[in-house]
Amino acid sequence: MENRRPSVDAAELIAADLNREQRARRAHFSPALWLTLVAVAGTLAATGVRPDLLEQPWPALAGQLVLWVVCVLVFPAIGVGLLFPSRQMRLAIVGVGVVGTLGATLRWPLAAGGLDRIASCFGLTVGVGALLLGIGLVSGAFVVRRRDSAVVWIAAGLSLAALNVITWHCPQTGLLHFATAHLAAAAGIIVVATAAGLWIRSRLPASSRQ
Repeated sequence: MENRRPSVDAAELIAADLNREQRARRAHFSPALWLTLVAVAGTLAATGVRPDLLEQPWPALAGQLVLWVVCVLVFPAIGVGLLFPSRQMRLAIVGVGVVGTLGATLRWPLAAGGLDRIASCFGLTVGVGALLLGIGLVSGAFVVRRRDSAVVWIAAGLSLAALNVITWHCPQTGLLHFATAHLAAAAGIIVVATAAGLWIRSRLPASSRQ
């Protein structure tokens, strides 16, 4: 009788390998997601929310809720490789993040003043950003994928999360206050987070990155 070697199903092996990668990515993503939610909720509980939070115009409040989903869930999921949107969809998501940030955090019409509380709001935004950056670094989220763009997605998500925290905390509506104490701090966070993520990746052997 002729001995036959068991046939190898290439598609099944590829599917199994992809499933292993997805499990590994979820292992990075899930704990970081829960820690982020705890950090955000804890910060707002400790510092307090703005007294007019639920009295805001419904488009602004709805935009802030959408931003929470985008920055806490969608951006990091793309970064670690759990979501693979098309190029057009990625551009749309970025557009939602940018336009939604301005629409959800500014109160129209814009007020020219508002230079008080800059130091406290700037410090709180940076502090929340540093906390979320620490969660991302400890969870290994920045080194899950080989693409440098993955680091940018994660950094953008945590910076928008920090910005949303200060939006729910601070009732100031002045353009100067927003630009200096809120937006400038968030912009600095994304730069520092991207640089930190890329530096951490560069210190690891390529074989340790999926």
